[in-house]
Amino acid sequence: WSAMSSGTTSSLLGVWGSSGSDVFAVGVGGTILHSDGLARAAMSSGTIKHLYDVWGSSGSDVFAVGQDGTILRYDGLGWAAMSSGTSTPLWGVWGSSGSDVFAVGSGVFLHYDGVSWSTMSTGSSSFFWDIWGSSASNVFAVGESGAILHYDGLGWSAMSSPTINTLNGVWGSSASNV
Repeated sequence: WSAMSSGTTSSLLGVWGSSGSDVFAVGVGGTILHSDGLARAAMSSGTIKHLYDVWGSSGSDVFAVGQDGTILRYDGLGWAAMSSGTSTPLWGVWGSSGSDVFAVGSGVFLHYDGVSWSTMSTGSSSFFWDIWGSSASNVFAVGESGAILHYDGLGWSAMSSPTINTLNGVWGSSASNV
């Protein structure tokens, strides 16, 4: 790995890309950077809230989540605020498409159906830090005290965990390798 200048002094907290020439990074104070593989440029987010995570279904359909329930969506032209219905911090975001997006936070789970965000019941009041899935019916969320939840397309269920330590991130390469 070689060092790359980010072009900002703000801390960057989340990164996602549709390819090596289309990468978004989000961070403190509403910072959003975009890289085309050659240069990085700041984007106007329209907020000063901290942004903790970013995910997209394509380079022109990207979601960022953060402080005080902040959700932003990029449409290929600019970022716009979305109503989350919560003031709780949102730490992670992932989706199977632009109309099937999940956001997790401090005791809250949200789902976007292509029209609006709504609260999901999980049976857990734990803080969740990250979310990832291989499909709309195979989604994993991780959080405090080793909490792991799985979504099968119908509902969330707790999974056994090998640890009581906080799990800060989740990712997989396939449905059977998470």
